[in-house]
Amino acid sequence: MTTAEPGARWGLGLGLVLTTAVVSGISTFVNAYAVGNTSSDGFVTVRNLVVVAMLVPLAFLAARYRPMPGQLRVQDWGRLALIGVVGGSVPFLLFFRGLELATAAGGATTASFLYRTLFLFAAVFAVVVLRERLHPGFLAAAGVILAGCYLLLSLTSVVWTDGSLYVLAATVLWAGEYTVSKRALADLPSTTVALGRMGFGGAILVGYLTATAQWGGVAGFSPVEWGWVGVSALLLTAFVATWYTGLARIDLGVATSVLVLGYPVTWLLAVTVRGAPVYAGPLLGVIAVLGGIVAVVVLDRRRLISGRAAAATPGPPPSGA
Repeated sequence: MTTAEPGARWGLGLGLVLTTAVVSGISTFVNAYAVGNTSSDGFVTVRNLVVVAMLVPLAFLAARYRPMPGQLRVQDWGRLALIGVVGGSVPFLLFFRGLELATAAGGATTASFLYRTLFLFAAVFAVVVLRERLHPGFLAAAGVILAGCYLLLSLTSVVWTDGSLYVLAATVLWAGEYTVSKRALADLPSTTVALGRMGFGGAILVGYLTATAQWGGVAGFSPVEWGWVGVSALLLTAFVATWYTGLARIDLGVATSVLVLGYPVTWLLAVTVRGAPVYAGPLLGVIAVLGGIVAVVVLDRRRLISGRAAAATPGPPPSGA
């Protein structure tokens, strides 16, 4: 492997994760309209099943260009099943139900802010579980990002509700799933991990919807609601396709920090599409988030370069040479 290859791999991963962040911001904005008055459980289930249907041909296409090194082992199936439970099913139910409860109780802003802390949980898991080495300046950059999220959401008072706890639980689960997925990506193609997440997760969601007798609500979806399901599914497919491919190439702590870019994207859409007013606080928040993300990326790039330089430096000659 040449010295240029790690940098090219890192650059491709960064570009893919940046794309994921933009998709995430658009998806958050769209889902506010998509869920509407429908059952959140029903919406999540059918939307995720549509995503599975979209990922299957992508997985077969990817396999033609990057064949699997061998058949999936028992432990691989176990990891994919775990990813489906921790990332593709339970947190979706918790997150959307939590937002419903929090909104009804006036705590939607608090719940949204808690979700913004995902990158912090992921960074802790990355260091403790994956043994990633973050740049010493990461904590300062993370503080700037978190402060920007606070300003961006105009959080003036904390309103704790049951919904807030649901959203926090979903946030921690997703951070944990990204950690498991990062490790799985060392052995498995990104399309396999993405399909495993959504496939196993979709099966669990179907079982849950059946056990709770909610298929009647899905049958009552209007053509417009089915259209929103399709739009949301396209965005989620783009999310998982770019996210796992990018995550395979850069560290988890950096990737999840870059993912925070989605929040300024959502804010910008609210301003340009809905005509939301522009205040100084949120505008400063956008600047802080962008500045913090740039700092994380620059610091990680420096860490990568210094690591390559150290590896290329010859050690002292053996004694007696």
